[in-house]
Amino acid sequence: MTMQQEVGVSDFVLLDNLTTDTFIENLHLRYQHNKIYTYIGEVLVSVNPYKSLDIYGQQHMAQYRGREMFEVPPHVYAVADACQRVLRQQGRDTCVLISGESGSGKTEASKFIMKYIAANTMQVHREYIDRVKNVLIQSNSILETFGNAKTNRNDNSSRFGKYMDIHFDYKGDPIGGHISNYLLEKSRVVSLQPGERNFHAFYQLLSTNNPQTKKYGLNSSSVYKILGNERATAQDSKLYNVTKSAFNALGFPPAVVDDIWSIVAGVILLGELTFSEGASGEVVVGGPVSSCVSALGVSQESLRSAMVGRVLAAGGDLVSKEHTLTDAHYTRLALAKAAYDRLFSWIVQQINAAIEAPSASYRSSVIGVLDIYGFEIFDTNSFEQFCINYCNEKLQQLFIELVLKQEQEEYSREGITWTPVPYFNNRDICALVDAPHAGIIAIMDEACLNPTKISDGQLLEAMDKRLNSHKHYTSRQLSPLDKKLKHAVDFQITHYAGQVTYNITGFMEKNKDSLWQDLKRLLHRSSNASLAKMWPEGAVDIQQTSKRPPSAASLFRSSMAALVSGLSSKEPFYVRCVKPNPAQAAHLWDEQLVRHQVSYLGLVENVRVRRAGFASRQRYDRFLKRYKMLSQYTWPNFRGSSDKDAVMVLLRDLHITDVQFGHTKLFIRSARTLHELERARSELIPSIVVLLQKLWRGTLARQRYRRMKAALVIYNGWKRYRFRRYISELQAILSRHRNVIPSWPAAPRGVAVPLLQAAYRRWRAYLTLKPIPRDQWPQLKLKISAASVLKGRRAQWGASREWRGDYLAINSYNDKSSSYLSCVSSLQRSQSLGKPLFSCRVFKFNRYNKMSERCLLVTDTSLYKLDASSFKPLKKPTPITEVGGVRVMSGEAQLVVVVVPGARNDLVVGLVAPPHTDLLGELLGVLAHTYHRLTGSELPVEVESGASTRCILGGKTRALQLPPATTSPASPTATPAPFTHAHNVITYHPASARA
Repeated sequence: MTMQQEVGVSDFVLLDNLTTDTFIENLHLRYQHNKIYTYIGEVLVSVNPYKSLDIYGQQHMAQYRGREMFEVPPHVYAVADACQRVLRQQGRDTCVLISGESGSGKTEASKFIMKYIAANTMQVHREYIDRVKNVLIQSNSILETFGNAKTNRNDNSSRFGKYMDIHFDYKGDPIGGHISNYLLEKSRVVSLQPGERNFHAFYQLLSTNNPQTKKYGLNSSSVYKILGNERATAQDSKLYNVTKSAFNALGFPPAVVDDIWSIVAGVILLGELTFSEGASGEVVVGGPVSSCVSALGVSQESLRSAMVGRVLAAGGDLVSKEHTLTDAHYTRLALAKAAYDRLFSWIVQQINAAIEAPSASYRSSVIGVLDIYGFEIFDTNSFEQFCINYCNEKLQQLFIELVLKQEQEEYSREGITWTPVPYFNNRDICALVDAPHAGIIAIMDEACLNPTKISDGQLLEAMDKRLNSHKHYTSRQLSPLDKKLKHAVDFQITHYAGQVTYNITGFMEKNKDSLWQDLKRLLHRSSNASLAKMWPEGAVDIQQTSKRPPSAASLFRSSMAALVSGLSSKEPFYVRCVKPNPAQAAHLWDEQLVRHQVSYLGLVENVRVRRAGFASRQRYDRFLKRYKMLSQYTWPNFRGSSDKDAVMVLLRDLHITDVQFGHTKLFIRSARTLHELERARSELIPSIVVLLQKLWRGTLARQRYRRMKAALVIYNGWKRYRFRRYISELQAILSRHRNVIPSWPAAPRGVAVPLLQAAYRRWRAYLTLKPIPRDQWPQLKLKISAASVLKGRRAQWGASREWRGDYLAINSYNDKSSSYLSCVSSLQRSQSLGKPLFSCRVFKFNRYNKMSERCLLVTDTSLYKLDASSFKPLKKPTPITEVGGVRVMSGEAQLVVVVVPGARNDLVVGLVAPPHTDLLGELLGVLAHTYHRLTGSELPVEVESGASTRCILGGKTRALQLPPATTSPASPTATPAPFTHAHNVITYHPASARA
């Protein structure tokens, strides 16, 4: 990563010859070169440059993302990244404490931290996370509009305290937040010091682009009492657009935004009301009354009544009390302050509702960002400055307790060799303000509880009497020679940041912070829905008594105690802001002012403690748990007696020596050592994660396998059960239908029905074949082959008789059977004739229209034509595989046409059968069975139902018919030949016709 050349020393811990002078010189040198950030270990010192610097873009964020603080130049982004890294790696809540006086840049630092934290998130659920980030950032714009103002020391001074908790999920992505506000300076609403401006919201309301301005009769060029001599500027118009966008981003409805601006207008108009004494001595209300009641949503009569008098409950009766002119003015100002204060608190509540983490989400950890008022010393310091400076005292005490005091005490407690560093402890100053029964707040509360009216002067007298021996408190009565203090008006507290003179005027009234019930009822009944919700106590009946509310100082003290308690439970990170000059001008350096801030912030003492101290301290068990994977002697488990022994073995194996061993904790001196441990751990984590993933995935796979195996067992059991039920159903059908299944029922999925049907067919065949002798099965196969083509199509085909097959070998059929057998035997030896399957005498009709007597022999491969006398083969045999089909007649005629497509000459024969014997069925059975055996397919057989068919002789189609039933021989004594022809029509005369 390319970085600019460093100027001076970037970490004060590395500064040679540390003194206050060298500290300030280094700070000034870096400031001159726009190096506004410098480290004190992990504490960041920030100097306000009062100008824009190009060091906050996305490319700068990328330089600091995931980098250790010592690796990169000092920057507020480094603090934010370290804070977020602790949260993600260790799961610990963290906080960033931003301190410094007004105008030192605390608010800007908090915004940069918020911006970095919001941007440095993962890519999961990006749309939701972007919305949360946008809401968190936009909330700052609204809070600055209604809670910030220009003072003599800062153009954008926070006039309230703000602490924001940002909630993160287990992945480290922001899921929401919560804002706590402290003590808005509401007296600014009605009282401004010369040269200051009121809250930004008033001037944004009066900007030229705000539509609410003319709605209530306001004018940007007019003079208004509560705004002093200040006017709205073009910058206010730009800021109004920013505020408007922020309201939209946070989901404020337009009606609610209109309500908010109408309340701001109502506060301005309350400041314009006038009071005079009428002829009868009553108070008369003047000024823009109609515009005021329109803005506040109340009636003119109710507003006038609330301004000129009030109703009291005394002994169960209601008593009306008329106001004097002084009371009326007080009522007007009190109402304006209270209305604006409630408005601000209500806006914070609405922002919290918009940024609140979803209730169903898991909140893993929190980052707190504290941006609270800086230490203030004005020409006139009132109750608000007293509370603000008390807040800074408490935060300084927290810093001392966490960074200086507790660290040194811990070294002594743990038995670490240590040279104590002296420091200023402001515990006595905090006790001066908040000590029970003896502090200034306790004295003020006692005065407020007094049934008689106590004036501010009497309060000062009580403080002088009770605190006269305190070294940090004085007044003109206690120090008569101090002419700077006004008698019975001023008192002085020596704060850690210097002496501050407070004006006691208004302390009693501001501490009571009371508002008459009439005014609460007035605002509760407003037609402005948002304003009415801000005053729920206005619904309480006036005669109903309630407990006296706690004073403003007590509430503030309690909130500070809660804040300090919450911050103490988190891992703190510090940003110490320094104001370089009072004129808020770039490049101007006021050494005296800077020296004063360095002194009261305790920065030099902080450097000394950091130099002499240790960068990290951790309990042995936590350190071992985090880093034990770095050594083979401690991973995965150490087999020693204690965690301390394990840590010693671990560090000895890693050759780390810049440590000290306490009683319960390990102290690491160098931050670099800690970073090296983290780097080594980060390099090992992926392999450990892979190991854990492997083991866990193996466990999951085994569990999944067992579940799958159990499911398979259950499935197979269910399948067998369904199969048994199906078989039982088939058995029931067989028993009902005498071993026959007329129709197969629907089978369950997975049942091999074709196999069952095939088994059923084999079983049925077995039942059929069982009574038939085994030696008749070959003949039965031939009859089945013949039946498949002739049954139902030809009445007689020899099914009931015994099939002899080779009839020429039977002497009763062929008187030359011995010659035939001798010839066949000779052919089997010479020509591989094959086994004779069928033979008989035939009458053959050839392509020359001649009829001749022949013998037909069918072997297991071929079909032969034999001479009727010598039984020698005529021409080549016809392979059965070349037979294209057979045509026969459905009647008794034993005419057979064997189709031979390759020869283009069919074999047309009439079978000569023994008396009362049909050989056609036997011939077809032999041909069909042999053909299927040789080719695997069925032999095409045509059975003509009429008296004619066709054949091909000599390549021509010829008609083949039986003689008509009425036809008689030409001569009574002449016997017709088996075949006759005329006009290409061949007539076959069956043997019955020739008998």
